[in-house]
Amino acid sequence: MENLKQDVQAALDAGAALGEIRVPQQNEEGTVPFVVVPAGYAVKDIEKLLLHPTRKRGNVTLLDASSFIDYTKKHAITDTSAIYADVDYEAGRYGLVAVLNDHGTEHDYAMWGDFRASLTPMLSLEWKRWKGNNHKAMPQADFAAFIEDNLGDIATVDGMPTGSDMLNMALAFQMNSDKRFKKVIDLQGGGTNLEFVDQADEETTSKMQFFKRFTIGIPVFQGATDGYPIEARLKFRMNGGALSFWYELVRPDRVFKTAVSSEIAKIKEETGLMVLFGVPSSAKE
Repeated sequence: MENLKQDVQAALDAGAALGEIRVPQQNEEGTVPFVVVPAGYAVKDIEKLLLHPTRKRGNVTLLDASSFIDYTKKHAITDTSAIYADVDYEAGRYGLVAVLNDHGTEHDYAMWGDFRASLTPMLSLEWKRWKGNNHKAMPQADFAAFIEDNLGDIATVDGMPTGSDMLNMALAFQMNSDKRFKKVIDLQGGGTNLEFVDQADEETTSKMQFFKRFTIGIPVFQGATDGYPIEARLKFRMNGGALSFWYELVRPDRVFKTAVSSEIAKIKEETGLMVLFGVPSSAKE
């Protein structure tokens, strides 16, 4: 009986030894803890049964710069947090990822990189309207309605038509929408008039002032208070006796770049973190 007890104890001791976690000493650089598990056994994660997680992890998505700044400041640690910027100005793509548990400065201060805050900014309604209709031809009456509906976005710039000027042009478009276009009249002062003919009376004509260029001032991102000026060329095409109109924004990518640069500078200043242009490695790597 005594021998049996000794055999059982020996088996228990052997099993405990097999399942013992081997923790390297502090001077064993490049080594990691390990555990030996007998065949047929499975290692189960029971962290979910704890009252609290053992560490912070996860990815939250924010929709504006202010929320991104507040969340990052709440959780960031200067030496182990970094912000990565993925930007394509021409395509109009901009996003930030704050890796809140990124690797630290010291060579042995490695972190998991799986606690992140992502900024996916919402574009302003004004930007989506003007950018979405860029180069889009519209019938005369529809174009007039578009200008009238978005009149508040017209910027007052020297040498460019004011909001009142653009409203008068839009109203003239509407008044002449049922008339036949006749010709373009270039004025000596550099302006342009469009001449229309009454459908029922060829002798009855009307003229309206036509602006070849105008300027809008709009924010790029939702919640932003800064309005950026964008010049637009006004174009038209004759289809039979009717006209279609459209506008062409001049280098909106430059405006997008300016807005992004302004946001990144603000985020960098208020969070105190470095901003790196690129994409962070996967948290699973």
